[in-house]
Amino acid sequence: MFTGDFIHKRQHTPAIRILSHVLFWVAIYYSTYYFIQSSYSIYKDTPLAYLVPFRHSVSLMVSFYLLMYVILPSFLQRKRWLSLLGYLLLLLFVYTFMEALGEKWSFAFCDSCRQIAAKHNPNHLEVMDKSLIENILYKGSNVEVYINLLSSLALPVAIKSSLAYYTIYVKNLELEKENVQLELNFLKGQVNPHFLFNTLNNLYGLILQEQKELSAEMVTRLSDYLRYSLEYAPLQKVTIEKEVQLMQNYIELERLRLNFTQVHINFELDQPKTDFPPLLFLPLLENAFKYSKDKEGAEINIRLQLKNEELEFWLDNSYQAEAKHSESGGIGLQNLQKRLQLNFGDHYIYKVETLAQQYKVYLKLLLK
Repeated sequence: MFTGDFIHKRQHTPAIRILSHVLFWVAIYYSTYYFIQSSYSIYKDTPLAYLVPFRHSVSLMVSFYLLMYVILPSFLQRKRWLSLLGYLLLLLFVYTFMEALGEKWSFAFCDSCRQIAAKHNPNHLEVMDKSLIENILYKGSNVEVYINLLSSLALPVAIKSSLAYYTIYVKNLELEKENVQLELNFLKGQVNPHFLFNTLNNLYGLILQEQKELSAEMVTRLSDYLRYSLEYAPLQKVTIEKEVQLMQNYIELERLRLNFTQVHINFELDQPKTDFPPLLFLPLLENAFKYSKDKEGAEINIRLQLKNEELEFWLDNSYQAEAKHSESGGIGLQNLQKRLQLNFGDHYIYKVETLAQQYKVYLKLLLK
C-alpha cells in the first residue's frame, strides 16, 4: 500500500518526480565512484576517480532520456522500424561522442592522470592526444563501449518500464472501477417495475376489501421504499439501520401477494448506526420471493446479525428446480458480487447452495 501510494504521488507531483530522478542519478554516480575506489584502478587517487563517474553518469543520463522520451515514443506513434534503427544508431553515436569527448578532456586537464598513463598505459595516452574524430572512431570500434551502454541502461530502463506498466495498470483499474460504479449507480437507482406493479395491484385489492388500516400501512411502506430508492440509492453509504428498515418494508409489501408461503425474519443489530452500502441485500430478497413458489409448506427464512463489526446474513427459500432464472435476476446477482468486491475487497464470504427443493445463501461481511 505504501509503495502504491508513493508511486501515485510521484506520478501526480512534478517535484517528487524530479527529486526521484535526481536521487537516482546521484546513486549511479556514487555507485560508480565506490566501484573505482574499491578496485585496483591506477587512477583511483587522481581526479579521474571523480571525473569518470561524472562522465559516465552524464553520458548514461543523456542516452536514457533520448531513448525513453524521444526515440521509443516516436517509434510507438509511427511504428517505423527503419526510423527506429536510425534513431538507435544516432543514440550510439551520441553516447560514443560524449564518452570520447569526456575522456579526452579529462586527460587534457589532469596532469597527474597523464603521468600515470604515460608510465602504465602509454598507448592509451597516445590515443587521447589525437583529434576528437580519431577518439570517436577509436571508441566506436570498441565493442566493450556498447556492452557497457546496454548493461548500464538495463536498470533505469527496467525501472521506467515498471513504473509505466504500474501506472497503466492503475489507470485501467480506476477506469474499470468508474465503469462499475456507473453501472451500479444505474442499477441501484432502478425500481423493479414488476414489484411496483404487483404492489399497486395488491393495494387496490385491499382498498376494495375496505381494509383501511392495512392499506394505509402498506402505502406508507411503499412510500418509504420509493423514497429510499430515490434519496439513498445514489449514496456510497447509509446506516445498517436504514437498510434493515428497507428490507422490512420490501418483505411486508411482498407478503401481500402470498397465500401459503411462510416468511420468517430475524434482525439483530448491536450497532445500528454502522455504515453500510445501500440496497446491497435487495437482489437476494428479490430472488427469494421471485422463485419461491407460493404453495403449502413453502418458506422463506431471513436472518441478519451484526455483532462486533461482523455481519452475517442467512437466507433460504423453497425452490423449484425446474424454474428458469430470468436474465434480469442474473444481472441483479452479478451486480451484488461486483458491489461486494468493490466495497469489501477480500473481506467477505459469499456462498450459494442450490438443493432440490431449497435455495440457500450465506453472506459474511467485515465492516471495519
